Amino acid sequence: MKKDRLIALTDAVLAIIMTILILELEKPTTPSLQAFWDLQQNFFAYFLSFFWLGSLWMALNTLWEKVEKISPQIVWWNLFLLFFVSFMPYAT
Repeated sequence: MKKDRLIALTDAVLAIIMTILILELEKPTTPSLQAFWDLQQNFFAYFLSFFWLGSLWMALNTLWEKVEKISPQIVWWNLFLLFFVSFMPYAT
């Protein structure tokens, strides 16, 4: 497998997970400041999750620069990582 294909898969899955985060965000019942304030925990969880995923993406980009050859073990470890990261929308 070429390194570019694995990077593209990883980037796509992370982008989808980040998109799901915003889709799962609760909407206020009425357009008021109090309604938005009542959702502060939801917004904090979104903020924390989004930037954790973003920092993971940045770290993986740095790591991929050092990889010269993709072995089956790297593919499996990457799949396990993406599997566990995909639980992020549900955990928050």
